[in-house]
Amino acid sequence: MTELLLASCNPIITGIRGWRHGQQTMQRASVHVYRSYILLILTMLIWGACWVAGKLAVTAVPPFTAGFFQYLSASVLLLMQLLLVGPRSKPRYGRGDLKAFTLLGLTGIFGYSALFFIGVQFTTASQGSIISGFSPAAVFVFAHLLNRESLDSHWQYLGFLLSFLGVMLVIGIQAFVDFQLPQFVGNVIILGAMFAWGLYSAIGKRVMDAISPLEALTGAVLAGTLMFGVGAIAEQFWSLPGLLQPVFWLNILFIGVMGCYVGDLLYLKSVETIGPTRTGAFLNLVPVFGVILSVIILAEVISWSSLFGMCLIVAGILVINRNRVSVSAV
Repeated sequence: MTELLLASCNPIITGIRGWRHGQQTMQRASVHVYRSYILLILTMLIWGACWVAGKLAVTAVPPFTAGFFQYLSASVLLLMQLLLVGPRSKPRYGRGDLKAFTLLGLTGIFGYSALFFIGVQFTTASQGSIISGFSPAAVFVFAHLLNRESLDSHWQYLGFLLSFLGVMLVIGIQAFVDFQLPQFVGNVIILGAMFAWGLYSAIGKRVMDAISPLEALTGAVLAGTLMFGVGAIAEQFWSLPGLLQPVFWLNILFIGVMGCYVGDLLYLKSVETIGPTRTGAFLNLVPVFGVILSVIILAEVISWSSLFGMCLIVAGILVINRNRVSVSAV
């Protein structure tokens, strides 16, 4: 009788154990998700702070020298990372891979960062960070042109209009309210940097079909570092007094180590954990953190048009990313 009773209870006990196991699995998954959210917010804070650090760095040295030392530090760390966790067998890269690395380095490393440093020389860090919120839209433009990607619904294209109006508020309306030619030129250059990043992202997606993201990022950074090296030599970096200033090294190493290395790795890890769509939505925090830190650290004054423009850019990106898979950047 006892054996019969135990036999009848076995399915119930097994079900309870299975339910508990499922609950524990869900709890562990939730912990990983929330941890990814925290790390993503930290990453966006780091990238927002890079606008302030970039502004401070180019007050000490010219743009190409700043870019060279930024990516020199990132190159060392990425090479170490690749040697530690990269392919066990020694990879052999052909001409196609080297061309891809060169193109990625030209667009997303040298092109983007050169325009970033040149632009932030003329404009404020806060306005530059606000315009950077347009980058997801620029990414999709080139993803559509090169990779034939499209949005799920036609109404989502309104997001481009909202983002464009936001950029025009920052660049155009601000010029009418308080026209300053250097700021206007700097803002246009920063907008060009966003399109360089969009082209880099679209190319990177094709490259990562053949090699890993870490290999693509390392190859691009090495190529970009060499390009910046040529520019730094032209600027005669060895004779620059700014290289003796601690403020330069503090800020350029922050951008290179925290922004390029730590930030990119945390972002890619989050893509693996929670997917590109939810991860991409956090990019809207970069201009928010950039503006807050610009006010706190640099004591910049934010105009109503810049704040309203930031809201329109963020709203437009949210519309574009609604129910779609975001384009992964290298």
